[in-house]
Amino acid sequence: MVCAFCAQGIEKKLKAMAETQSVKVDLKSKLVAVSAKPGQHLDPARIKQVIVEAGYEVRELKVGGAL
Repeated sequence: MVCAFCAQGIEKKLKAMAETQSVKVDLKSKLVAVSAKPGQHLDPARIKQVIVEAGYEVRELKVGGAL
């Protein structure tokens, strides 16, 4: 993820997931934070799949952190 267009593409794909409440992309640090809607659960494997299918590499995935 090297440009705003890349960040926007990832954000759009993750926001399209029904259980996603918000997506925050930090382009400088190349980090993405995804929050679930109340009562919903985000599957880390599904998040990784969505990012990879969008054409990007996932180097690390952490659950429970914040940007």
